[in-house]
Parts: sequence; structure tokens; C-alpha cells
Amino acid sequence: MPYIRHEQAKEKDSPDVDVVSRPQHQGFVEAEQQIQVGQLDRRHSILSLRPKTSSAVDESSTQRRSEPDMKRTASQTFHTHANHDGREGAALGLRSVKEHSGTLDFASSTPSAPSTAAHTSSFSRASQVVVVSCKSLCRRLSSSGSRRPSLSTATFEAPSRKASVTPPPSRLEHKDSGVPPTLHDVSPPLTLGLHSKFSLRRFGSLRRRPATSGPSGDFARYNPIPPGIPISYPSSGGHAARASVAAYNQRLSMARQEQETASFLEGDLLASPIDEDMRDNESGVGMMCSSPIERTDSVQGKRMGMGTATRQLITTCANTITDPLKILPAELGTIILQNLDAPALQNAERVSKMWREAASSPHVWKTVFLREFQPEVHVSPEPITMGGAGVGKFKEGKPEPGQDWKQMFKVRKTIERRWRGCTPSAIYLNGHSDSVYCCQFDEDKIITGSRDRTIRVWDMKTYTCRKVIGGPSNRPAPNTPPRLEVHKQTVVNNPSLNGTEKGDDIYYVPEDFHEASILCLQYDDKIMVTGSSDHTCIVWDITTDDYKPMYRLRAHTAGVLDVCLDEKHIISCSKDATINVWDRATGDHLRTLTGHRGPVNAVQLRGNLLVSASGDGVAKLWNLDQGHCIKEFPSQDRGLAAVEFSDDAKFVLAGGNDHVVYKFDALTGALLHTSSRHGGLVRSLFLDAVNGRVVSGSYDQSIRVADYHTGDVFGLYENWTTSWILSAKSDYRRVVATSQDGRALVLDFGWGVEGKEGVVGC
Repeated sequence: MPYIRHEQAKEKDSPDVDVVSRPQHQGFVEAEQQIQVGQLDRRHSILSLRPKTSSAVDESSTQRRSEPDMKRTASQTFHTHANHDGREGAALGLRSVKEHSGTLDFASSTPSAPSTAAHTSSFSRASQVVVVSCKSLCRRLSSSGSRRPSLSTATFEAPSRKASVTPPPSRLEHKDSGVPPTLHDVSPPLTLGLHSKFSLRRFGSLRRRPATSGPSGDFARYNPIPPGIPISYPSSGGHAARASVAAYNQRLSMARQEQETASFLEGDLLASPIDEDMRDNESGVGMMCSSPIERTDSVQGKRMGMGTATRQLITTCANTITDPLKILPAELGTIILQNLDAPALQNAERVSKMWREAASSPHVWKTVFLREFQPEVHVSPEPITMGGAGVGKFKEGKPEPGQDWKQMFKVRKTIERRWRGCTPSAIYLNGHSDSVYCCQFDEDKIITGSRDRTIRVWDMKTYTCRKVIGGPSNRPAPNTPPRLEVHKQTVVNNPSLNGTEKGDDIYYVPEDFHEASILCLQYDDKIMVTGSSDHTCIVWDITTDDYKPMYRLRAHTAGVLDVCLDEKHIISCSKDATINVWDRATGDHLRTLTGHRGPVNAVQLRGNLLVSASGDGVAKLWNLDQGHCIKEFPSQDRGLAAVEFSDDAKFVLAGGNDHVVYKFDALTGALLHTSSRHGGLVRSLFLDAVNGRVVSGSYDQSIRVADYHTGDVFGLYENWTTSWILSAKSDYRRVVATSQDGRALVLDFGWGVEGKEGVVGC
């Protein structure tokens, strides 16, 4: 039977092999089936290009030693296959094999003569190849991991006679070798037989453990790999890191589920569309909720230890987007908004139309306004308020209805900005013919006392003189005083009425009057007390416009330099270094306080405590009930000319001939702060604790405004008069000062402010 020679596809880096066909022998069926496994094991596409494992190290040397014999053994190269046309091919023969460029014939000593004795040797070598191939297969299976089948589970069954033969061999792609396949190498998968339970195709899909020796051939030459990690290299298990990552991922997942659930309950997260044929009506998948869902298993609620009812309430409130002003009564909404400050209320007005209406309510702004600007009473009896409070109209201690509290708040803030910006307007009061020693004012009037022995009452709205009180011999001369220089910020400078018909009409000679300089005065809503160089004080009834004298106080032996009063007492101090205490109701003398070694220039009363300042350089704190000095506050250099007592009776301020203002602690007597120096004697001092300002007047012709808490000067007004500043007092809006040049000066910070009349009291 002629031999048919088929040329096998050539493998790269493998010898060319010609396979000779012969009729298949029935006795060799099983052997040929096993030899196929060995032949596949020798294929370069499966094993030659695969990186060698450590388990194949011992085998490599054996294969290299037997390689020359294998080339001369036909049993190592024959293979049953089907031709490309699908017809059953002839059996492969064992007669000859092509090695390199020649063909060896094992039948004779020459290459072309077949030999029968060679079959025994060839079967022996074939058996060795089968054993070696099986061992290699076992090593590969054992090193593939737990997911790969073991050799015990891999079953090989011999194909029946009716089984179809395998297709011609082709190059198989080795996924771990890195060698790219070619287009002509694509072929159907190679199988062991029709009934085989284990396919070699499965081996190609298994992940292989990289060899310790690394890849070989051209791939290893062009793709070097780094050296392996030594066995002794310390390694950490990473259990803590993996556990941390797992816990973090779990928290993220729970938070995501919480967010998605909350969004779904609020209606923000819509269910994804599901086809009708995919909708599971019984399981509820894809169904929408017809009523709100109340969650009682909130993770956050469980963490906080909340009960089911509490979590349900919180969930219901969280899932209900409701404007609180819509569900709360108007009274409760007003109470809530009253606790906000002005900037917060202005922001609330921008929320919506409803919020704007509620936040603009007069009831809300009344509370906010009074909380910030209404003075507090710290002692009893209540001390006299200088000027106006700037808190609107009150009746019997209660605010009158119908006031625009929001507009009033804006006015007060505008005036505050002008204080800080030092932008007052100047108003000059002309009429006194000599130095003006003292003054006091309110929202309706200003009262001044002068060396010309007269008392003048000025209208606060028109800044004209209403009344002149003096003796018949003290009537002012015409054309006095002369016109003086004014500041560039002057808005009012009314001429004097002295010597005019109207001037004569306003001149009033009372039953009792002073025949000397008016050095001091103080009044409240009922009486006025004036002190004079004639050593006496006169108490005036000012409940009417007549200003009738009630009685005169006589006890001092020198000029009365200062007076103060409250609901119970009248206090006077004098150049005779004494302080006298009088009963307000009867005018009886109660007590004389002695202890100063010089003229007592100023006094101030808070409850049963009295503070005084003297030319001896010491300020004293007195207890009126006991008549004793309980604390002293010495200056650092010279005598003191002015003193102030805070409304809460905690601090004492004093100024004088050393050109500074001292701040003392009334309880301990400690010196807390010393102001910057004036250019001359500090003749006047006033504390406006409600608005946090200290106003001082000096012989340097300046008025200073300082912060009450820090002592920092933020307002300095120099040369607004032509002579010394003898007195300076202030309220929320203005400073009223008197000068030696015979004029009174008003620094009005509310001039031109729209709505300023709304904050004026009755």
C-alpha cells in the first residue's frame, strides 16, 4: 500500500516534521490514543512556549537527553487525524520520519528500508513518552489551584470505532506565553474523542502559576521580568487593612441606601421604568406607594437609642417639608422672630412674601429695638437721664402703640454711624453775655447757667431762647454778645435777642433769684436745683413754664460748685470742702460730709452711694446712710475737677488738672485705665453708659469722645468754640457743650437723618 506523506504545519522554534500515513492497526488504537496525549504534550504551542514551572525542572533534563532518540523514533511523531476535506484519512505509519532535510527509514540500515525490529524499540520509547507526559500533566494540574480539576477527577475514555477522528494539528494560542497568534493558526479546538469527559481546551483557560525560573526563548529575551521575592522576605497578612476597607464600604453602602430611601420617600427619586412583562405584581417589584411610608428602622435612630415612636416622629417631620410660619399660630411665629437680631430679621424678610410680612411686623421690631436701645435701671432711685433716651414715645412706662419700630431702628443705626464717622452738624446758641458754666438738656429744652447771673431756657427744636431768668439788675444789654467765629459744619447760628422787643418779652424776674454767677444746675421732670457763687442753692418748680422758686438751701460758706439729686435727696458741694445732704421733699438739711482737704468740684449720686472729686487730687466714695467715706481714688498728679459714677455703680471716672481721665473699679479702688492726655485741664466729664461713650471737655478748647469699655478715642472736635470748654454732656444723638466765650454749642449727629423725629420721646 503506497505511503502518503502529509506535511504538518511548521512551528516557530521547532524542527520541521513530516508525518507518513499508513493503514491504522486495530491493536494500536489505545496506544495511539495515549500517544496523542504525549504528542500534545510535546507541542510547542502548548508546552514549549509555556513558562517552565519549578515542578518541571527535573523533567527538562530528561527530555533534553532523550531528544535525539525521539527524533529517530516514529512512535513519538505519529498522530491520527482527519484531512482538511473532512474525509477519513489513512492510518499513520511508523515506517519513516523526516528529520531536518532527510528521511530516516527504520526498516533497514539505510534511510529508506523499513525494519520490523524497530517496532519493539519504538513501543518502548513511546511508553516512556506517555509516562513522562502523564507526570507533566499531573504536575500542571496540581499547580493550577483549587479551582482546577485533579487528575483523579479527569476521566479518559477510549473512543469507539465510530468516533470521528481529530482535525489536523494546528498551533494553539498560549495565553500565558505572550506570543501573539497569527491569522492562519485559527483552528477548531482539539478533542480527545467523542465521549471524552475532560477537554484539553479547559487546560488552556486555567490560570497558571508563573514559574520561578521565568519565561524562556525570545519572549524572555525581549520581555525581562524582575527577580522574584525571596521566600524569607517578611510579609504582612493585611487583615486589618482589608477589614477596615470592608467596614468603610459597608458604611458607604448603608449611607447610600439611606439617601436613596429618603429621596424616594420625598418623591425626588422616581422608580425606574419597568416593562409590563418584567413587573412582578405579587412581589411588589416596581410598584409605587400610594401613601407615605413611615420608617421605623432608621439606623441613625437606633444608634441614638431612640424608641420607635420617636423615630417615627422624626421621620415624619423630616419627610414633611413645611414652612413653620404656615403651621404655627401668628403669635408663636412673632415670639420666635422676636428672638432674632436685626441682621437675622433682614435675612428672614428675603425668604418669601409670608416671611417678609411676618419679619416686618411692628411687634417683632419693637422687641428687637427696645432690647438694644432701651436703658436699664440698675439702682434705686433711678438716676436722672441726660438728654433723651431715643426710644420713642412712652406713656406710664409703656411704649405707645402705632410707632414704626423698624424705621426707628434704622434711624438709631444711622446716628451711630455718624458718631463713629465724626460727622456732626454744629448749632450755636447765642444770648449769654459771659462764660456759660453749666448746662443740662432733654428732648424738649436746654437749660444753661452763666456768669452773667442768668439762667436761660432754649428750645431744642428751633434752637431759640424761650426764657431768661434773672434779677432786675441782670437784664442783658443790647447787641450782646458780639458775633463770633463759627465752624464750617454750622447749620444753625441764630442771633442774640438781647435788647430786642422779643428779648424783653422772654426776660423773667422771679420772686427769688441768684445775685451771683450760676455755677451749676440739675433738674428732672419736677424740680430744678441751681447753685451759685452766692453760697446758696435755689430749688425751682419747673412743672409749668413759670419756673417758680420753691425754697433756698443755705449751709455752705463758699460758692456751690456742683449739685445732684434723685427722688429722695439733694446733694450740694462747695469750695468750702464740704458736701451737704438735703431732704428733697422738705428742704431740710440732713448731713454734712467732710473729709476733703480742698474744694469739692463735682458730685454724683447712685442710690445710697455718692462719689465726689476734689481739688486735693482725691475722689471719694461715700455711704449716705452712714455718712462715711468707704473708698478713695487718688489721682497720679494734681487736683480733680470732674467725676462720673456709672449707672450700675461699678466704675468711677475722674478727670482734672493732670489732663487725663481715670477709670477706677468702685469695689476695689483699682485704677483700670488712664486715657490719652488732653492739652489742658479736664474741666468736664460725662459718662453715657447706655450708648458706651465718654465725653470730656478741656481747657484746650477740644471735646473728646471715647469708648467707655476700651478707652479708645474715636471722636475729637477741636476749636469748635473760641475758648475753654467748661461743660459737655451728651445723649444718643448730640453733645451739648458750653464755653467761656458765652455760647452753647450743640454737635448734632442726627441732623438731616430721615425719620429722626420718630425716636423722640414725649
